[in-house]
Amino acid sequence: MNNFLNNNLHKSLFLGLALLSGNVFAQEAKMKFASATQVSDFQSGIARVESKDKVGFVDKKGKEVVAAKYENAYDMSEGMAAVEKNGKWGFVDKSGKEKIAFVYDEALNFSQAMAAVRLGEKWGFVDKKGKLKITPQYENVLSFSEGLAFVKQYGKWGVIDGKNNYVAHPQFDKAESFSEGMACVAIENKYGFIDKKGVQIIPLRYKSAKSFAEGRAAVKTDNKKWGFIDKNDALFVIDAFDEVDSFTEGLAVVRSKRKWGMIDKAGNEVVPVIYDFIEGSSEGLMVVSIKGKYGVIDKTGKEVTPVKYDNIWGFSEGVARVAIAGKYGFIDKSGEEIIPMIYDEAYNFSEGMARVSIFGKSGFVNKKGKEVFVESQPFSKGELTKLDK
Repeated sequence: MNNFLNNNLHKSLFLGLALLSGNVFAQEAKMKFASATQVSDFQSGIARVESKDKVGFVDKKGKEVVAAKYENAYDMSEGMAAVEKNGKWGFVDKSGKEKIAFVYDEALNFSQAMAAVRLGEKWGFVDKKGKLKITPQYENVLSFSEGLAFVKQYGKWGVIDGKNNYVAHPQFDKAESFSEGMACVAIENKYGFIDKKGVQIIPLRYKSAKSFAEGRAAVKTDNKKWGFIDKNDALFVIDAFDEVDSFTEGLAVVRSKRKWGMIDKAGNEVVPVIYDFIEGSSEGLMVVSIKGKYGVIDKTGKEVTPVKYDNIWGFSEGVARVAIAGKYGFIDKSGEEIIPMIYDEAYNFSEGMARVSIFGKSGFVNKKGKEVFVESQPFSKGELTKLDK
């Protein structure tokens, strides 16, 4: 479980906070971002920050709302965050109030008003009032999804409800959380699906499988090819592809030999299988690559931007990151470059702001290309302190 937290923190690439300022295209002397404080993406108006090896939370004005005094923390989820203090885990709310005592050896964030917690080597679940709803007794657990959670006992996975009643007794070697009323499970490397009553709806007969998304699940047959089934186990696409992704916005990315394309739910080829790379549909658009260059197409395969960029990342909040020659900027959904490629680093927009880095310093910009923060130091009396230029 610790690896999940470490990876999550690492992927966030913490960046520095700063206070509201002028245009981002100013001269270098005015482009001073802070590097002393590290920051993750905003979630529900709050971002996780790290200052001098301690973690807390700030709002979009840079005001500290949860003191930076914790050793580790997850992002806010359902109004609370799992945090570590003095080697023990508890929970804080958005105001910084410590809502659940620091008594656990490990904790995960809330999902459906229940959070997985570990005491010693056993896992259980706590509610938002801090009450242990399910006493730690399991070897491992997955978070609640659709009212059910997978739990591991004696090396096998089973399913419980919120009252710790077994829906399916431990019997599975592998399991994924419920999605669209069904869960992917496996015994001796044979995959199938169970429903929320624990009934095996789709027999365990596939070489591999992925969770249902938009009414379809990817499955691999004995022929070592991937296809798609519906919830009645009817094959819509049979033994057709070497690799597939799950459906998103009505389309699925597929690979045949070394080329990628996209199909619809009926198995029709919508985007020709001609690309070296395709990123799944994001806000109705796809990133594609040919011979090391990247562009954007729509759901019909029509070009939105030429295949000219060194890299493009999927759209977020109507904007996508692009890069040429090691410099980063942003384009909108029409392909217009709304923020020039001047940054040394940049990350996707989250709640109206994007993390960027330039001249060795880091901070935020908004969609108009204006600096949202100027250089700052670690917290002072609950706020980020502006530095003299």
